[in-house]
Amino acid sequence: MFISEEVEIFSGDYLNNPFGSKKDKRIDNWLSILNKLPLIKEVNVNLQNQVSVDFQCEDMMEIEELILQLLPWRKGPFKINDINIDSEWDSSKKWIRFKELELDLQDKTILDVGSGNGYYAFRMIGDGADQVLCLEPNLVHVSQFASINHFVGSKKIRMVPERLENSGLRNTNFDLIFSMGLLYHQRNPIEHLHELNSLLAAGGKIIIETIISPDQFGSGIQPTEGHYASMPNVHYVHTDFGCKELFEKLNLEVIRETKPVFTNFEEQRKTRWMPFKSFESALDSKDTTLTIEGYPAPARKFYLLGQKS
Repeated sequence: MFISEEVEIFSGDYLNNPFGSKKDKRIDNWLSILNKLPLIKEVNVNLQNQVSVDFQCEDMMEIEELILQLLPWRKGPFKINDINIDSEWDSSKKWIRFKELELDLQDKTILDVGSGNGYYAFRMIGDGADQVLCLEPNLVHVSQFASINHFVGSKKIRMVPERLENSGLRNTNFDLIFSMGLLYHQRNPIEHLHELNSLLAAGGKIIIETIISPDQFGSGIQPTEGHYASMPNVHYVHTDFGCKELFEKLNLEVIRETKPVFTNFEEQRKTRWMPFKSFESALDSKDTTLTIEGYPAPARKFYLLGQKS
């Protein structure tokens, strides 16, 4: 059984078709690409300090051409033999910051909300997690996860193309719940935190990673028309005070936290695997301490939360 009977039923339908009954004109093409990926033998998988797979194969060029068709690759990097999927984000840098929380993942059941293409879920398994349920509504990310897991072959991760609020999960409690890069996209941030908290096991922990505004903005910034650092649908960029205000309302305590770290051009940039606009279009060209809209440049921070007794 995968995590719980509820999760087994919820996620099982996506084992044979990662897109389930979702409708998208690109799905047939994605399935064709996935079906062309070759079966492999003598596989060596490393998920501990990277996400890499080594195996015997005579035609890596064909594999590279196939997975290139799944771009844009936002999260990574992934290494498939000598193919380096150099994603827009060097997500290993965020994972290093997460490790500053000194949180033990060994044998934990995990819910990763807004998981992207599963890079972090693979790293969670590499750090000893028992099973990880990924919720990711973006079908491009789902196709990428399916392609990487074709080679990794992990049965400890399942991805479902649903948002948390539409998942219907009610009777499962997770040891750890991750919400990274989601809080500022929520029209109702406190409801998002409430939904996370409702699925937390007794003694469990919530990991929040978000953009932080400078203290002088009180509780935070509400970007005009929802645009911040060239990102759409950014509804509220909290200050540290604003975040802790939210946590207090839900009786959540901050167990540990990291220092804010400014995003830079080493962590997020345009690459062959993500050839569209990236962080270079997010900042004011004359003053990189400001976003293109005139707000303070993004600094990111982790919070480790637990329920107050």
